[in-house]
Amino acid sequence: MFQTLKYVYEIYKEGSFSRAAKNLYISQPSLSATIKKLEQDIGVTIFDRSTTPVQLTDAGKVYIETTRQILELQSNLELYLQDYTELKTGTLKIAAAQFFSSYLLAPLISSFNQLYPGIQIQVNESSTPDLLQKLVNSEIDLVIDSSEFDDKLFTSYPLMEEHILLAVPSGYEVNEQLSEYRMTARDVREGKHRKPGCRPVDPRIFQDFTFLLLNRGHNMNTFATGLFDRYRFTPRRIMYLDQLITSYHMVQQQIGMAFVSDTVIKRTSLEPGVYLYLVDAPNASRYVSLAHKKNRYVSKGMREFIALSQKQFPLQKESDTEFYYDEIPARVEGCE
Repeated sequence: MFQTLKYVYEIYKEGSFSRAAKNLYISQPSLSATIKKLEQDIGVTIFDRSTTPVQLTDAGKVYIETTRQILELQSNLELYLQDYTELKTGTLKIAAAQFFSSYLLAPLISSFNQLYPGIQIQVNESSTPDLLQKLVNSEIDLVIDSSEFDDKLFTSYPLMEEHILLAVPSGYEVNEQLSEYRMTARDVREGKHRKPGCRPVDPRIFQDFTFLLLNRGHNMNTFATGLFDRYRFTPRRIMYLDQLITSYHMVQQQIGMAFVSDTVIKRTSLEPGVYLYLVDAPNASRYVSLAHKKNRYVSKGMREFIALSQKQFPLQKESDTEFYYDEIPARVEGCE
């Protein structure tokens, strides 16, 4: 029964019998035959196969919602039973965007494995919108991200505070006019951007240059478009990307400028080719948090991973100083 439910749900997620079959490691004819027999047994058609991608029928929508609830109950039961093994066996499904997976999740998993070698950890790397949807669907247990988690849907545990900066290719002549504002990666690692004497630059200075933005749906895209609206300008040219670390590498290659977090600066060794600027926005500071779906069973393995994460990343606000303005300044001071 559960296997058939998983088959149906995979087709729904992928919108394709062939992709679902590939993910399930079975042949497409076998998958199609299984679903056809199910539809005959229950007397309704679940999928409209005349469309691409395949769509749910009205009955199919009800079937999928019930399937989601059943699979979530099954997952919760498995986690509940795993707790009786005292963390000697079990599975923990954790997800993060590529950057957080490499630089934050990897050391956490290493430490967790040393404490609980019997727990198998499955890692899922994807974009923020996809990760949040998987968290809602209970396809993953925990996610690390810098999103503002909706407290009606998620329970989150802040791990660290990070700050958004504008990274500009060092070869751009405009940097010479902004010597009092600009910072190097070394300056950021030393915390210069958090000192009271460091003030934000007016981003309208850069409106005629190329901006490297993350795709729509990413919170960094939301931040960027909000900043453009605040200053009432649209960059002359925009290139869209999917990963924050990719945009930073492209800045280093003098392709364009990008908004990056100081976590990227601190966790990578890239040094030459980039100047960094403080930007003026109410949400230029944010938290990287660990989160799970609200009102779900939180296993002992999940609780231990959360506790370990909070121990390795004890949250300390670097500064309570606000550095944004109610009105757009005509000119601001730079970094002393």
